[in-house]
Amino acid sequence: REASAGKVSLPALDMLMSYEPHPQHVAVEAVRKGAADVLGHLINTEVISVNEEITTPEGKKTTLTAEALTNGQYTAVKTLIKNSADVNASPEPAISAGIQGGCFQGGKAIKHLKRVVEAGAHINTPPGSMSPLAAAVQAANEASNLKAANRIVNFLLQRGADLSSTDHKGTPALHLATAAGNHKTAKLLLDKGAPATQRDVGGRTALHIAAANGDGKLYKLIAKKCPDSCQPLSSHMGDTALHEALYSDKVT
Repeated sequence: REASAGKVSLPALDMLMSYEPHPQHVAVEAVRKGAADVLGHLINTEVISVNEEITTPEGKKTTLTAEALTNGQYTAVKTLIKNSADVNASPEPAISAGIQGGCFQGGKAIKHLKRVVEAGAHINTPPGSMSPLAAAVQAANEASNLKAANRIVNFLLQRGADLSSTDHKGTPALHLATAAGNHKTAKLLLDKGAPATQRDVGGRTALHIAAANGDGKLYKLIAKKCPDSCQPLSSHMGDTALHEALYSDKVT
């Protein structure tokens, strides 16, 4: 726990580790503190294997890379990659975990993300998982600097992110932006070809979402992308976008 302040003596650590009953916990602590030197030392001295499944002090099964990504510790991620970590050996998609953990922020966000991608992290992930694009859109919805957040979205699209990909609940990226009233990210997705007729698990299109939210600007933006095909579409409940607007207390 003193590692991030540069107070750890590696020889002293080696001596203590011979009595440590849970070496994985020490490695987890080094990751969480961003103590890259300590982490690298534990790997080089074979106290821990870079790709082994670990158990956190809280009892969670994970990997060092996943722990670094979810805790936003890019220096630890970089150290693990240098030591041949399998970035995809993680309970959660690596890029998604990094985005949600705050690993790709600031002026070097794209550089850091690019390094993880070049290490083999999947741009697209199986249905039922949080796709990197969905994670990036959610982050953009909550961002104080939307322009910077949209650079992440755009980077993923340039690298081949599936515009129809969803979060772990099956909600498409366009729906996420629309539900949040995030016009700029929704427009970016639509301009890149996001399918305006795509449905969520309830059978609703993004047009349904915009109508229910009383968001006239987004409604028009989406409707222009599918002038003849979106409006007649019904949800699994049999409701069109017009029905959503009529039911909504947000429409005046």
